Amino acid sequence: MFGPEAANHGEFNLLHYWRILRKRQLTVVIFTAILVITVGIGTALSTPYYAAKATIEISPDQPTVFDVEQVADVVSYQGGSERRAYYTTQYRIIQSRTVVGEAVRRLREEHGVTDFDDVEDPVRFFKRHLDVQPELDTRLVHLVVEYPDPEKAALFANTLAQAYMDANVDRSRQVTMDALGWLREQQEIYRQRKLSSDESLKSFEYVNALSQHQAKVEAKKRLIEAWSQTRAERVSLQATYERLSQQVRGPDWLAVAVNFSAENPVLGQLLEDHQELQQERTRLAARYKEGHPDMKRLDHQLAGVEAQIRDQVDEALNARKARLEAVTAGENALRQELESVTAEVQEYERKLVNYDLLKDEAAKNADLFRSLDQRLSEVDLSKLLTPNNIWFIDEAVPNYDKVRPKLSTNLPVALLVGLLGGVALAFFTEYLDSTIKSRDDIEELVGVNFLGAIPLLEGPELSQLSEVDRNLYVHARPRSTVAESLRSVRTNILFRLPDRPQRRLLVTSAAPREGKSFVSSNLATIIAMTGSRVLLIDADLRRPSQHKLFVKDNEFGLSNILVGDMSPSDAIRPTHIPAL
Repeated sequence: MFGPEAANHGEFNLLHYWRILRKRQLTVVIFTAILVITVGIGTALSTPYYAAKATIEISPDQPTVFDVEQVADVVSYQGGSERRAYYTTQYRIIQSRTVVGEAVRRLREEHGVTDFDDVEDPVRFFKRHLDVQPELDTRLVHLVVEYPDPEKAALFANTLAQAYMDANVDRSRQVTMDALGWLREQQEIYRQRKLSSDESLKSFEYVNALSQHQAKVEAKKRLIEAWSQTRAERVSLQATYERLSQQVRGPDWLAVAVNFSAENPVLGQLLEDHQELQQERTRLAARYKEGHPDMKRLDHQLAGVEAQIRDQVDEALNARKARLEAVTAGENALRQELESVTAEVQEYERKLVNYDLLKDEAAKNADLFRSLDQRLSEVDLSKLLTPNNIWFIDEAVPNYDKVRPKLSTNLPVALLVGLLGGVALAFFTEYLDSTIKSRDDIEELVGVNFLGAIPLLEGPELSQLSEVDRNLYVHARPRSTVAESLRSVRTNILFRLPDRPQRRLLVTSAAPREGKSFVSSNLATIIAMTGSRVLLIDADLRRPSQHKLFVKDNEFGLSNILVGDMSPSDAIRPTHIPAL
């Protein structure tokens, strides 16, 4: 029997997992034992391996033929790489096919090792037994070889270390020789470039007559000075001529004549005559009128003198105009000559730009050639035999203590893996197992609390009882197993509903003929036997059976109450069981 739901269906907790492990503990134990025994047997039957360790020191300071500060900009540039990158590269070189292949070759040819003869890829076979172990915060590197033969393991480690050291020396020597060869090639290249640039510079200087450039520059300076003076003179003459021309055409033309009189004596005499005639006319005007013959004669003389003065002024202006035209022509001639010389100077300057480029290139080639020649002259061939930057610290020696497989290591690991695998297998088996084997399985499956189990009544035991006693078995056999089971169910129900004054219990099932009537009537009897008042309602409207169990008629019942034919108190019938 089941009570109300205690938890949501499918909700897992630690108790649930613990129950599964307790239920499947045999699976965990068997799986773990099988795995531990298998690993133990496999470890005992496996081929033992022995480790040999050769220790070398790797210095990041590479030997070089030249002074790095002087040659780095000529031969190559080596940036300040991080130390980690350098050592990582060296570890890769140790395990490279080149170094390992050389070690295999020496083992075959120099030591007569035949272990690689039947192997398809000897290098890969060797690398499977090799482990490069750098020592933290040091320059030391351990070359560890694990092999079934401890003496061969030591031989393999020492041979590999020596092959790596020799390869490093060969690589350093080859780099130095390549640098020397490259340096000689560059020296020859820059020697040819120096000769070619010198010839090009001389030829350019000769063809373009660059020696005349300075003379042209001086001529340009003189022409600029002469043209500036001529232009200033022309501007002054032109301003004076235009001013005098304006005055001549105006009422003050005599003032212009007075200015010209200093340069022209004739004009000065005419001006004196004109002044005397003006004075005489002034005297006559005081005595005579304008029409007097003397006045007319004097006016005629004045007009003649003025005409002569105008002629002299015009001649002076024409002379100034001629001077202005001559100066203007000289200015134009100087400007044309200046433009011609300027064009020649500019052409020379453009050529000088190319000349300077050729000169710089020649100087650069000469500097590089001298630098390369100096480097070659400073080379000391004895530096080609520089010591290796890798040293043997400890040679490998045979070690007869096997490193694998070890029972002390494999068995704990097998035990741990076995426990984890057994737990996983237990959960997986539980996941696949859909059978019900315990009350816990039932609670987990239906999602409600288990109240108790009622045993099945056998035929011989029921045959001794009457029909009424068989139906109310707990009343006829109050000390029977069924009665005790129902008492347990009753107790569980009462404990689960301690604070409810009105207790109602529904007994139902998913299909007919599963014992609903028997359980409900006997459970009601058990509860009534404790002194509690119990009302048993037969709610099976299609197949009611409680009246048969208690030997009552079926004239009225729950349906009459539902339709309102009678009240509940009228429908209640007492039984032969007290309080029921």
